[in-house]
Amino acid sequence: MPDRQRVCIIGAGLTGLVAASALQSAGYDVVLIESTRSPGGMIASFPVGSERIEYIYHHIFTHDKLLVRLLDTLGLSDRLKWFKPSDALVADGTLHPFSSPLDLLRFPVIPFGQRLRTGLAVLRAARLKDWKKLEDETAAQWLIRNCGSDAYRRLWQPLLRAKFDNDADTVSAVWIWNKFKLRGHSRSHETGAEMLGYLDGSFGLMVDELVRRITARGSQILTGHTAMNISQVSDTPRRFAVSCILENCATVQVEANAVVATVSSRQFAGMTTSYDWPDTYLRQVNRLSYKGDLCLVLRLRRSLSPYYWTTICDSLPFVVVVEHTNLVGPRGYGGHIVYLSRYLDISDPVWTQSDGEIYRLFIQGLSRLYPHFSAADVIDWRLQRTRCAQPVIGRGYSRQMPAMDTPWSGVKLAGMAQIYPEDRGMNYAVRLGLDAARSVLREDQLRGAADPGLRCGFLQEEGP
Repeated sequence: MPDRQRVCIIGAGLTGLVAASALQSAGYDVVLIESTRSPGGMIASFPVGSERIEYIYHHIFTHDKLLVRLLDTLGLSDRLKWFKPSDALVADGTLHPFSSPLDLLRFPVIPFGQRLRTGLAVLRAARLKDWKKLEDETAAQWLIRNCGSDAYRRLWQPLLRAKFDNDADTVSAVWIWNKFKLRGHSRSHETGAEMLGYLDGSFGLMVDELVRRITARGSQILTGHTAMNISQVSDTPRRFAVSCILENCATVQVEANAVVATVSSRQFAGMTTSYDWPDTYLRQVNRLSYKGDLCLVLRLRRSLSPYYWTTICDSLPFVVVVEHTNLVGPRGYGGHIVYLSRYLDISDPVWTQSDGEIYRLFIQGLSRLYPHFSAADVIDWRLQRTRCAQPVIGRGYSRQMPAMDTPWSGVKLAGMAQIYPEDRGMNYAVRLGLDAARSVLREDQLRGAADPGLRCGFLQEEGP
């Protein structure tokens, strides 16, 4: 490289850590800035008993090839274990098994003919390649047309409202197609059973190893640094200053030749007010909306049910119950690990309630769902709030999505809203980090700041 270039990456979640690793493999100097006290983003973890656990439930699918390759590169592939989950669905106050096609056919809440139509719709969606055909149709329209009005009203509409709240009716059919595709592709070809993967010791081990390797190569990860503004250093075309505020309210600046922001579009817009964006791109950045997530982690003295994943179609304060220990076993947690999750607008009054108020609200709902459960069963708990947890994917999203390559040369946007048509997931966070690193390198090669033969070798498949 003619002169070693420095890249500032905003956000030390999985996308930021992978982007840093890929840029280091091409000879870049990297500095990551992270607003929280530790790296990891949405896969950050904490100790429970003699183990660690993520603040937000996580698993991977059999087709998450990039994530599996990352674990292999980091020397962690022997810790990846595969499990057959047992799932359920709550409708009309009853817990129904919902793990297999046979469970769908037995599901009494919707007419039998619409159960058949729903099963066929899932199969068709899993095989559909050209997702763009679905872009101008809402999920509601597609589901009613393919599954039936009763199936939509009793099954799918509550699920969409649980995920997207007041925006449920505007969500694109591409989003529901992706969900069907994920579930279909995660089933074993031999048995037809779904298989999910989890890292023995938590996915926090993956974060730890990425951090260790990044810092061992001389790069910095600055935690407790909240990026507030990106500006261009005067009279220097490709020199940026990222202004950060620290926990003690002091401010610092990090200078770099390029910036990769792995944040939400709204956060990005707030950081770049010093740049005169073209109207089209500014509208795209500001138009995107997100749902927040409240995720309560409970450690219980006894199990709630035999199921790993229980989807809630009834009116309860949470939309899913994830009993983690029903997937991976008791291990050394010292109890049964259960996640309760709710998506909502941050303008919802529940979002501003105290942790204790939300805990009590969720516990009351859990008591309604499982009559044998008592608050005395709770050993301890934690609440995780994620402000921008789920982008709202509307119709024609590919035409509205702000591009990673922004109009500001040297500044990249690589948040979860940029992985479309895929939905959130660790595998796609890895891909996004690689894409962001390659974009920085490609742009530098075009302007003569990087050797033409350089490449980001991190996680590259072997071959010509």
